[in-house]
Amino acid sequence: MLDDTKNRLQEWGEWVRSGGPSLGYSAVKLAAGSGGCTVPDDEALAVDRAVASLKLREPGLGKVLVNYYVRRWDYSMIGLDVHMSREKVRVLLRSAEAWVDGTLSASGYKKISYG
Repeated sequence: MLDDTKNRLQEWGEWVRSGGPSLGYSAVKLAAGSGGCTVPDDEALAVDRAVASLKLREPGLGKVLVNYYVRRWDYSMIGLDVHMSREKVRVLLRSAEAWVDGTLSASGYKKISYG
């Protein structure tokens, strides 16, 4: 189940970078990419709502999650930004992913298959 959430977060990050109207990453200033994002807005918005909720409840976890999935920073870069070790960043990222997974599950979110 968590692997599915990680895939959703990767798709959400792609959607954000392509210019999707996001709630959860609003502090990130990125230029919209040159298209190519195939994630439906409703699917990405479900993940975005979960990320926005995480950022309200646990801002540090939200920052780590956004830096990893939207900015595509590695653990070292995130560690420098939040003044933590790579290992601590890894643990926080896993916690954030689990939180998003639980939020999506509790909201009854089911990934739609577009194949």
